[in-house]
Amino acid sequence: MEDKEIYMLFSSLTEKAAIDNEPLKEVLKILISTTLKYRDNILKATGVVVTVEDVRAALEWLVPVIKTGRLPVTDDKIRLDLIKLWLDELKIHASLLH
Repeated sequence: MEDKEIYMLFSSLTEKAAIDNEPLKEVLKILISTTLKYRDNILKATGVVVTVEDVRAALEWLVPVIKTGRLPVTDDKIRLDLIKLWLDELKIHASLLH
């Protein structure tokens, strides 16, 4: 998955939200940078490619996980690890969400 694909995927989220607000942009920046780091680390360490579909699936889980506090039941380590990383980063930057 190339950087361009990741940026396009997250850009589509801002378009769907149809909101021009800075906190949302900051959250998306966090998600993008975390995704790129994760993608590069996984590729280097294991040779496994993180796909756009992996990111989409994790994005679909994000809001329900935030609402419920429960991670999805899945055997897909890439997607689960990605959502865990996002949650960790969002906790670090929690002031952006308020």
